[in-house]
Amino acid sequence: MSFGKQGKSMAKKFPLRALILGAILSVVVAAYSAYAGLKVGGVYWPIVTTSLISLSILKFLGRTDKNEVNIMQTAGSSGGLLAAGVVFTIPAAIMLGFRISYLEILLTSLVGGILGVVFSYPLRKQLIEREKLPCQDGVAAAALISAGDRGGKAAKILLYSFGIGAIFSFARDFLKIFPSYFNLESLKIEGLAKSFSFGSSLSLIPFAGGFLIGPRFTTAWFLGAIVTYFGIIPYAIFSSAFSSKFSVVSEIARPLGVGIVLGAGIIFFIMKGLPVFSKMIDDWKNAKARKMAGIALIVCIGVIALITNMDLPLAFIAIIGAFAVSYLAGRSTAEMNVDPMEIFAMLVMLAAKMLGFSALPLILLAAIVTIAAGIAGDMMQDLKAGYLLKTDLSHQLIAQIVGMASAALAIGGILLALQSSGGFGTIDFPAPQAVAIKELASAGGLSNMLVFGLLIGAALSMLLLLKRKELGMAPIAFGIGMYVPIELSFPLFIGGMVRHYFEKKKTVEKARLVAGAVIAGEGIVGVSLTLLGLATAIG
Repeated sequence: MSFGKQGKSMAKKFPLRALILGAILSVVVAAYSAYAGLKVGGVYWPIVTTSLISLSILKFLGRTDKNEVNIMQTAGSSGGLLAAGVVFTIPAAIMLGFRISYLEILLTSLVGGILGVVFSYPLRKQLIEREKLPCQDGVAAAALISAGDRGGKAAKILLYSFGIGAIFSFARDFLKIFPSYFNLESLKIEGLAKSFSFGSSLSLIPFAGGFLIGPRFTTAWFLGAIVTYFGIIPYAIFSSAFSSKFSVVSEIARPLGVGIVLGAGIIFFIMKGLPVFSKMIDDWKNAKARKMAGIALIVCIGVIALITNMDLPLAFIAIIGAFAVSYLAGRSTAEMNVDPMEIFAMLVMLAAKMLGFSALPLILLAAIVTIAAGIAGDMMQDLKAGYLLKTDLSHQLIAQIVGMASAALAIGGILLALQSSGGFGTIDFPAPQAVAIKELASAGGLSNMLVFGLLIGAALSMLLLLKRKELGMAPIAFGIGMYVPIELSFPLFIGGMVRHYFEKKKTVEKARLVAGAVIAGEGIVGVSLTLLGLATAIG
């Protein structure tokens, strides 16, 4: 496909068709991202996948150009990161027994999304135009759109891979051709039979997710699981201090792992975040759209106060926290292609906890900050693609807002439907980030085990950032692995090792497309069957 004179003639028109289609695509991306995020604790940059989908649809409809494709992709990709911010945090409140309404999720999502847009949009000139930060997935998306997928080869790969995931989910959940769970036999060791009896939700998502995460972090994640399941649990059981693995995980492994995550996050913030704060102030002094940002902030403060029962101090903390983490998330994404959104949010949440706020407001604060960080990271990728493709910046801004808003309208219903089908913190939906948020929000104070983990995480992260910068965030994955079921960690590790093989063969790009499409296929069918089952039960 070639974009020639026709593309140039259409470039100045407002791409309404792309905006409508992008809004629909954003809902689809939000649905499968929420499903995958609850399954494996990770949501993957959807920009390349949405670029290919947008290219294929608009090419089929005819009379398109690369800028229209970019607008549809920009709107569509925002749903994935908004969904991530929601599923990483809001399930914590549900697990603690709080009743969360659709309206509360909607308002929280909109506020977080607006803050992410407001705080990251003005940074385009500095981070993308002046510093020319890499934004790897944004560059890949721009290259794909420019090439036009000649012959439709990439689209065929996407379609076939999506079909694999969709057929698998349909066969498992609807036709019941094979069981939903894979049950392992208990180990026949006296005193440990109960401790090591577990099953796992049968899914392709952890394998595909491990491939997309890569070998570095999946290895660290799996090492955390090994320490818990072959070190901490056997020692505790044999010493007769605990009766089962569940009590060991809840009383030792989980607070220790959460502490490691927090400690590593604090060091990452100090060593990577603080040095760029002076740049952040300079960027904002020269930023455009400050008046628009001011109006949006006033509205957001009012909405936050409304959903937290007129708690104005918490509203101001949310605004300040979103401001800081949006910048850090945008820069981290642009530099390293990693957005540690929930880690930044946990740090803001920890600071607010020390001021005496209760669990539910803390979780809503974490949700707003996490969503803002996710949208900021997504915007850096989208704006990089738009900059390379010379897309109208105002059109991209509108697309980002429309895509974010459409996903926000849908995500509450999706989350509540998934909660009714299997619950969170379960074998169906482990929701590891939300478990960590719950642990932090509900703790009366910082337990000895959590403090110990915090010190370990800080020491590991500092050592790695000083010696091997590329491994600086590995302790975060290690800490998560300590409290997530090993039946999730193992397929993630296998997926990471497969990715390592493909990297050696230098054929990783097509395989990445396959992995992303498999997740989308299983996720979409999984969510659809859940919604269908819920509707049938209500009817």
